[in-house]
Amino acid sequence: MINPPTSATVAAAGPKPNSPTSSYLPPEFAEPKHGFDFRQLWHSLIEKIWIVALCVLAGLFLALGYLARTPKLYQGHTVLEVEFQEPTVVSTEDSTSRMRSSFLASQEAMRTIEQNLTNQTLLARVVRSEGLAEDGGRALLGQNITSRDASKATPRPVASPTANKIDNTIGVTTFTPLEEALGGAAAGMVKPVIRRGTRLIDLYVTNRDPAMAQRLAEAIGREYIRNSIERRASFSQDALRYLLEEEDRLKINLQKSEAAVAEYKAKTPDALQLGGGTAATGSQTGSGAGAGGPRGGVVEDKLQDLNTKLTTAKADQIRLEGELKQIEQAGENIDALLAVPSISSSALVNEARRSVTQVEAGIATLALRYKEKHPKMMAARAALAEAKEKLHQAVMAQPEILRNAIEQTKATEASLQGVLQDQQGVAVALNRAAIGYQELARQAETDRALYESVLRQIKDTNLTKDVKTNAVSVIEHSPLPHSPVSPSPTKAIALGLLGGLAAGLAFVLGADMLDRSIKTVDQAEATLGLPVFAAVPETIN
Repeated sequence: MINPPTSATVAAAGPKPNSPTSSYLPPEFAEPKHGFDFRQLWHSLIEKIWIVALCVLAGLFLALGYLARTPKLYQGHTVLEVEFQEPTVVSTEDSTSRMRSSFLASQEAMRTIEQNLTNQTLLARVVRSEGLAEDGGRALLGQNITSRDASKATPRPVASPTANKIDNTIGVTTFTPLEEALGGAAAGMVKPVIRRGTRLIDLYVTNRDPAMAQRLAEAIGREYIRNSIERRASFSQDALRYLLEEEDRLKINLQKSEAAVAEYKAKTPDALQLGGGTAATGSQTGSGAGAGGPRGGVVEDKLQDLNTKLTTAKADQIRLEGELKQIEQAGENIDALLAVPSISSSALVNEARRSVTQVEAGIATLALRYKEKHPKMMAARAALAEAKEKLHQAVMAQPEILRNAIEQTKATEASLQGVLQDQQGVAVALNRAAIGYQELARQAETDRALYESVLRQIKDTNLTKDVKTNAVSVIEHSPLPHSPVSPSPTKAIALGLLGGLAAGLAFVLGADMLDRSIKTVDQAEATLGLPVFAAVPETIN
């Protein structure tokens, strides 16, 4: 009788020839395995290769089922560019424009624009402008898409300008609950990405309908730019309205201030005589410093003139007193006296000196022809003595003249000092009277400066409020996607095959780990610790 075939080779051990042949060892003979037996795993894999094949085939069918049941998603792609500053036809250098340009040049501006592209309010505007809520959102959500051809025939309703106009008149856009819900659903379809190292933003929109994906990508970029322009226009309108109100208020204040200045000038005309320190209002003729010439008012001019005369008189007195002291020290020394400036510059002394010089010249001429005892020479000598005597008398008369001049200078200085004190008193009184005028004039000048500043701002705002420019622009429009981006057939099938292969290998490895039977001669020797005499090959009936 032939024994039935077993699943492993039966090994016979020498020391126990009568022991029963069995593929299963009792627990007392089993030894723990050391390491990982790749050969045993290979035999198990060859033995159960059909299980691995079934798992791979199952993974393939699962991938095909996933591709058949998963909706195909198409992706629209639009590229936006963010400029460093907003283009404008009017050059403005105000602080607001500089701050906005500085912000647009920063990375925070790029991140802000990127996040605003997924703003639910913006997407609700897209839903309204594209009329996607008119069919209950079925076109947006892909609920009525049955085929690719049907998706291409999706109608594109025209946006309702009346609703937007009504909303813009109150400054706040209101949406229906359906539009807000569809905007929230569209937020999950939009993915803006900033290109590193550039000023570009890639706007990706996924949808079941390729035409809808392209339409949404275009509409979101277009609506963002339109929304930015509308918000800036709304801000300009609000600013213009506020500036016009301020212009009316400041105009009234300026009229009141100028009227108060004119009334004060009429009541206190002497207050304008000072001039210096009073502010011109810009509308009052003859007010302020301009009324008294380039240096100031009438009183200030008089004070300056008196100060100049008084300083000159004091300087002359000091100079004459010094010369008088020099004359007293010289005594009757004619040559020393003639060195004094006031004496040497005297007309009487200069006339006497010329006479002496002329006589001396005549004597020198006569000496060439006559002796000393000649009558003509003697007459000339007498004339020279007489001329010198006159010069001596003229020089000695100068100290008294100098003393009289010093007294006159002192009298003039005293007179000027009194007049100056009187004029200073007048100036003090006028200063007190001009305090009120100066305050009114400064207030009028401040009101005029504010009024002119508001007028300039109104002009700039009027020039820029209708300019429809924005720092964000669409530089690449979305083409119609022809192939879905999700799911990917190649990726799904590859993952299904790899998953089935991994599952089959895991099953084989698990079964091998749980299987304690002996399958090879080496395993029998390693397990029993005995050499093998012979091996009976596996047979099949």
